[in-house]
Amino acid sequence: MVVAVSLVPVERRGRAIALILAGLTVSNIIGVPIGSAIGGSFGWRSTFWAMFGLGLIGLALIALLVPQGVGPAHQPGNLGREFRALGRQQVWTSLILMLMLMIAQMMPYTYIAPLLRDVTGLAEQTIPIVLLVIGVGSTIGVFIGGRLADWKLMPSLITMLALQAVMMVAMYFAAPYPAAMITVLTIWGALNFSIGAPIQARILSWTADAPNLASALIPSGFNIGIAIAASLGAVLLSNGLPYRSIPLLGVASMTVATLVALASLWAERRAGRPAPLAQGSAA
Repeated sequence: MVVAVSLVPVERRGRAIALILAGLTVSNIIGVPIGSAIGGSFGWRSTFWAMFGLGLIGLALIALLVPQGVGPAHQPGNLGREFRALGRQQVWTSLILMLMLMIAQMMPYTYIAPLLRDVTGLAEQTIPIVLLVIGVGSTIGVFIGGRLADWKLMPSLITMLALQAVMMVAMYFAAPYPAAMITVLTIWGALNFSIGAPIQARILSWTADAPNLASALIPSGFNIGIAIAASLGAVLLSNGLPYRSIPLLGVASMTVATLVALASLWAERRAGRPAPLAQGSAA
């Protein structure tokens, strides 16, 4: 992410982030069936050899195509400055937003198969098709989110967080009805990835003078959120709650996220301080 935003003008930062995030959604659409086909035809180990080959291709493309002199490795490190960036409310509130987003995203997704099978009543062979539809919706959403991040970041982010809370309520009520559930899941998937781009753009904007920290914060926030989401889901299910109840925690997390984003925007406007410039940028 840090390298990507350093390659484009500030006004295209959101779209650069969206392009990277699209790699996640597109890989789910084409990578999962291709990987399954390779494993089915040549044995499961062959899938990992294919991934190894793709990794080598990716490494070669980076070496050939990414310009020299970009990213945090080419900026002077300063541990004190990096940690001072954590004191900016825009940074730690964005991390809270990321955690809340991952709870609303990964709790249903972790248990999506039993939810669709046991509550919605879909056949086992239909579930991969639904996941494909969600992936298409996510791919569309990620580019919408990138555009919105470059247009009006915080108003767009707050609106999408509130809409995602509504979609989690809709998921709860639509769960027993196949057509309604698939429609809700497609919109839910699109919102998940449309929200991700503005959050990451906000973190990168407010850690522009601490890029090494930013490059660590983003994946850390995602992975902590994924772990919390899966664990909370397991706790709920272990205590006898049905699969249908899983979206309700997403309602709570998105409500918290909306309130945190509103408070962050209010504090930012009250302080009136601009985002920092990257090291070496002209004032």
